[in-house]
Amino acid sequence: MDTSRFVTLGKIAAEAQALSGKPKSKVHLFFQMITNGLRDLQLYHHKAPKRVILAMSESYTVDLPDDFLSFIAIGIPISGKLHLFTEDNELLAITTVEDVYDWTDSIDEKSLSGPGARGGKNSDYFKIDWENSRIVFNSPSVRAEIILEYVSSGIDASAETSIPVTMKMILISYALWQDGIFDTKTPYTQVGILKERYENEVEKLRMLELPGIDSIRDEIRRSYRMSPKR
Repeated sequence: MDTSRFVTLGKIAAEAQALSGKPKSKVHLFFQMITNGLRDLQLYHHKAPKRVILAMSESYTVDLPDDFLSFIAIGIPISGKLHLFTEDNELLAITTVEDVYDWTDSIDEKSLSGPGARGGKNSDYFKIDWENSRIVFNSPSVRAEIILEYVSSGIDASAETSIPVTMKMILISYALWQDGIFDTKTPYTQVGILKERYENEVEKLRMLELPGIDSIRDEIRRSYRMSPKR
């Protein structure tokens, strides 16, 4: 009996292919559907943030990771906490990546706070350069450690991807639903049933990730305010 907490996408694709009744020669199609389902799950239903440490280049940029889907936050670690940078879409994002530019010239030392800044002074600004898959900074100095928090596709391009077993049935349900959509022999009512099964599996995962009763009680206690005595 396999009791592992993780399972590979290849094994999930093989199981989905077997459940569909399609020949083994179609397993690669199920693998692609499983991959698409994982991206969809990560982006819309299971936004578990991924945090990576990156080094800022001499041209005040960092490249976006290969598994990057959606931006959450970026900053530097100070005393064990993440101090966020402020987004500034007016920063220049020059197309070339060969030359080295000094992005610090336009910093206004008298104005160290701005929209999106948290916790006092903030002298680091950034802009996402989508065209070149990088982030451009305007900082007082090159930062050795940048923490990027983002939504990942969950797919490792350099190795076989493994995911928590709690996502297994969601991806199988997604693949069977998609197979039903593209198979013209599948009745329309059956496609609707397959879609409902997928949505039920997504809801199960959401229920699993809900905070426990103790966490809810802690949040309620934090909201309490002392009333003045009369």
